[in-house]
Amino acid sequence: MRKPVLAVIALAALGAAIWWFGLRDSSRSAAPAAKPAGVARPVGAEPAGRKPGGPGDGERGGDLTVLVDDDPRGTLRLEGQVIDADDKPVAGATVVLSSNPPRTATSGDDGAFAFDALVGRPYTLIARAPQGVAGPLTARLTETSEPVVLQLRAGTKVTVTVEADGKPVDGATVELRGQDVIRQVTKGGTAIFGPVPPGGYQLAAWADGRAHTHQWIQVGAGDSQETLRLVAGARVTGKVVDESGAAIVGARVTYHGASDWSQQADARHDGVDTDKDGTFAFAALPAGSFRFAAAHPERARGSSTITTLDGKTERRDVIIKLAVGATVRGTVVDGAKQPVASARVRIGITSRRGMIFEPPRQAYTDAKGTFEIKGLPRTELSAVAIHETGSSQQVDVDTTAGNAEDVTLVIDVTGTIAGIVVDAAGNPLEGIQVSAGPNFRDQKAVGDFTQFRLRGFPQELSDSAGKFTLTGLAPNSSYLLYAARSQTRGAGGGRGGPVGDGTVAQTGTKNLRLVLQAEGGVKGKIAFADGSTPPLFTVQIGFAQQAFSAKDGEFTLDNLPPQKYDLAVRGPTFQARAQELLIEAGKIADVGTITVVKGRMLSGIVVADGQPVPNATVFAGRQLFGNGTSNTANFGPMGQGTKQATADESGRFSLSGFNAGDLALVAEHPDIGRSKAMRIPTDLPGQSELVLELQKFGSLKGTLRVNGKPTEGIFVSCQSTTTPGAIYAVASGPDGSYRYDRLAPDTYKVSATVGMPMMGMKFYSKEVAVPSGKEVSIDLSADPGAITLEVKAVTKTGKIGVASVFLSSGVVVARTATDLGLKMAASGPSSSQWVIIRNGEPAKFNEVVPGSYSACVMPFPAEVQGMAAMGYGERHSDSLPAFCQQVKIAPAPDAQSMTVTVELPAFVADETGSGSAAQ
Repeated sequence: MRKPVLAVIALAALGAAIWWFGLRDSSRSAAPAAKPAGVARPVGAEPAGRKPGGPGDGERGGDLTVLVDDDPRGTLRLEGQVIDADDKPVAGATVVLSSNPPRTATSGDDGAFAFDALVGRPYTLIARAPQGVAGPLTARLTETSEPVVLQLRAGTKVTVTVEADGKPVDGATVELRGQDVIRQVTKGGTAIFGPVPPGGYQLAAWADGRAHTHQWIQVGAGDSQETLRLVAGARVTGKVVDESGAAIVGARVTYHGASDWSQQADARHDGVDTDKDGTFAFAALPAGSFRFAAAHPERARGSSTITTLDGKTERRDVIIKLAVGATVRGTVVDGAKQPVASARVRIGITSRRGMIFEPPRQAYTDAKGTFEIKGLPRTELSAVAIHETGSSQQVDVDTTAGNAEDVTLVIDVTGTIAGIVVDAAGNPLEGIQVSAGPNFRDQKAVGDFTQFRLRGFPQELSDSAGKFTLTGLAPNSSYLLYAARSQTRGAGGGRGGPVGDGTVAQTGTKNLRLVLQAEGGVKGKIAFADGSTPPLFTVQIGFAQQAFSAKDGEFTLDNLPPQKYDLAVRGPTFQARAQELLIEAGKIADVGTITVVKGRMLSGIVVADGQPVPNATVFAGRQLFGNGTSNTANFGPMGQGTKQATADESGRFSLSGFNAGDLALVAEHPDIGRSKAMRIPTDLPGQSELVLELQKFGSLKGTLRVNGKPTEGIFVSCQSTTTPGAIYAVASGPDGSYRYDRLAPDTYKVSATVGMPMMGMKFYSKEVAVPSGKEVSIDLSADPGAITLEVKAVTKTGKIGVASVFLSSGVVVARTATDLGLKMAASGPSSSQWVIIRNGEPAKFNEVVPGSYSACVMPFPAEVQGMAAMGYGERHSDSLPAFCQQVKIAPAPDAQSMTVTVELPAFVADETGSGSAAQ
């Protein structure tokens, strides 16, 4: 059962999801430029007569996204073949390569394809054909690379319905943006894409007289249906100028939602260029708060202040100032101080505090090993060089005072892990994606996670003998390795999340053997006790999930790596249920009929000023997730247990299929307002006579500072102090500002969320009342201290494995996870930290300010290990004990410690067959 304390964990997961999909912010604006000798040419505005080749935000897959810098012309050739499930060549397949800009090829009669004039680096490939899809797979191209084999498998279909004013829109343009862009025009309000490879995509749609709208989606194994709602928009114009106010010609301008972060323009497809007067124009933008960003090859990227639009009135006053950019020049050498040609150099801002960060700029070294990157911000930067032989250490580059000359990057991170991928019979497997990521099981082995922001995650394909070598690994480090038949099932996640436990390996390992078992599957049926079946349901296996609308209630999920899973079924009309499941290699597990019950029902009426409100949307669930505009967050698994309904003409609504436990309930109408979140305990009387009263939206804004300086890329969350089951998140911009356009009148705990998921999070919180129809401001300060506190959990019997540990200022007394969540939400202004310990090691909290705190430890049963802890905590937070102890942290010494005595809870097994709560 999902409880309030998990809002903290869920926010971290939400940040991870956004980071994974790649939030498009001002840093993604591209700019045209002349091509200097020996370096890559930044690009954004397409030359006349040239069609955009793709989204252009750089390398996809395990290699992180790079700000648009077109690849220079190289001398290498990437060859491959597309085959079907029976190993036969496939002619006419479309193959997409993640070059900058992306390129496409069509396979010949023998299934062969090729891309010429490439530089050496990793490339991600996908293939599409009527027979199915292949990839994404990432291949590292060198002079000795073997051809890449892309084997097609069944693809999925994405059906997009475009509506406006509740009616389908015919003739609307819809784009599905992934590694490439597929465009359709709606017929009867519908556009169908398929077959589509799995992965993260941006949907964009527009029509005459309507604003562009954007939505992020995750495509999994099954067909999916999405709805985009077009709204009216108004023209927005502005000007890009330098520090003196003079016009800047040829800057690329994009828009980025500040409150609704799903509204993110793509530089290649949505951006516009400034004319001879430095002006730019967008024909129609919707109501909401936006930042407008601009990029130019000779200037540092810049952003406007937050501009709030009403979607009706033209705005002509947007000003974007671009400061003079800095240039970084230098040389890449090897360990013998010899120049390294064709090395990739990445330079970017790598804040260790935010979950959102600017993608780096990238260039290639010339024959003399020299590089040059222009248009960088004047600030503290980091640089790294990457080559097929290894990479450099991350080097600090300070451009605060101007250009940085003679930067030397040494390719001395040359650790490797080598091995072979085989099947269960020991036969070598070709073309398997091998990926490496940090070993989060060993906190000491993780190191500085920000290093991966510039280098990316190592990946390689096994060769014809099944062999692989991962390069550029840190010495004396531990990694988790995954082998998978496509990138979406490796370290990057299987259909939306990690699949498999991975194999731990140390740098220097030479004969690692990765056994890739044959994939299995599961089949079954969902039915009520009377034999009838629900019209819609979702089946989730680990992080993989698929929606079904089968009339007979039957489902099948295949392509699952063999291991133990939690199988959960959810639907809008029945209680969620879960059970353990073992997938065996090459077998389809039959779970039979999973009997579900209609469960608990909530119903009532939505009103405003005493009058019923038709067409209001009602949201209910254990935990609601939203941004600054809506109660819906369209990222990954967030909010998947939320149910929603639309009020009828009399304002009545009905929602069913809830398990026992506290629920959060909210109604909203975009033109009228939102109700205050209501907490509905299981035993609350009158759950069929609920009244949700809409009040005018309030808004909240402020500036976030770290050490007194406005800071970008920090999540700002807010949740009601009385109903912590609804949580909302936005991000701070380049000037540290943040904004919520639409909040219900209530008192909120507003928190700056600092840190990275899996590495520990810090929360700096204040409390604010948001009145109906009013705008309020509150600034946040994330000022770190200098004390490190080590919290050791000890038990009289048993051994602690996984535990969740909180450190919160003030006095917090709680007995269970549920109780702890309620107490922390209502604690008002405070600072807190949260870490997960995995092997009973001490929890370490750093940057603590002296004062009075409470340390609370929630140990999991010994049987609960790894990622299973999150699901177990969701289902059993009522009984999961919390052990809190007060501590006074003194100004000295810098390192302090304490001990909290705990008791290991007994393991509570989830029901099998009949299932258990899984929302």
